[in-house]
Amino acid sequence: MGMQRENGYSASVEAFLVVGGQHISVAKTGRDTVTLVEPCDLPPGTECDLVMIVDGHRESRAVVLDEGAIRDQREVYYSVAVPF
Repeated sequence: MGMQRENGYSASVEAFLVVGGQHISVAKTGRDTVTLVEPCDLPPGTECDLVMIVDGHRESRAVVLDEGAIRDQREVYYSVAVPF
């Protein structure tokens, strides 16, 4: 759960990509990018789930890694696989 602090509240947040059963840790998310904790190789068009857990509440979304991921780059572009 989140942490109560003197000057407010800090949520507990975890994010990762699920690719073929493998969890890849995400450091930061943006509107159409994720920043991976550790770079990895994934081919363009990789389909995966972007999972975020905030204070124990899990949300996931199917995404496509448009350009894939390469070992020397942590920022990865994605698009939503099935937009609403």
